[in-house]
Amino acid sequence: MLKNLNALIFILFVLVATTSCQKKTCADFKIGMFEAPDQSISDIKITRTDSIQTEVSKKRGFKDVYSINWVNECEYQLVLLESNNPDKNLLNELDTLKVSITAIEDDVYQYTAVLNGKTFLGDLKQTSEEIK
Repeated sequence: MLKNLNALIFILFVLVATTSCQKKTCADFKIGMFEAPDQSISDIKITRTDSIQTEVSKKRGFKDVYSINWVNECEYQLVLLESNNPDKNLLNELDTLKVSITAIEDDVYQYTAVLNGKTFLGDLKQTSEEIK
């Protein structure tokens, strides 16, 4: 009986250890809520569904809406659909931002984004896998 109990405890330990240590993949970031760890843009909250990404800053008073198209598991394109951002220096409606997820650690992914020949690097932290 004691051997069976020890075997059961060992199996449970292995199951818990292997399921809790699974690394996230690009697919885990397709839907959810995100924010940038960078303090200069941390006020921007991002909500992403399978087809729309919305970026809102209450502090700066803007809302940007993009269509999102996943090219493959780790690359997506954002096309600006609408914006009331007073600082429209970077993106115009229907511009396409090409984004590649380059590294993943826990709930944060690093990305490289390209727009009109300019490259941008950054991080996004997933704050929730569900959309509220």
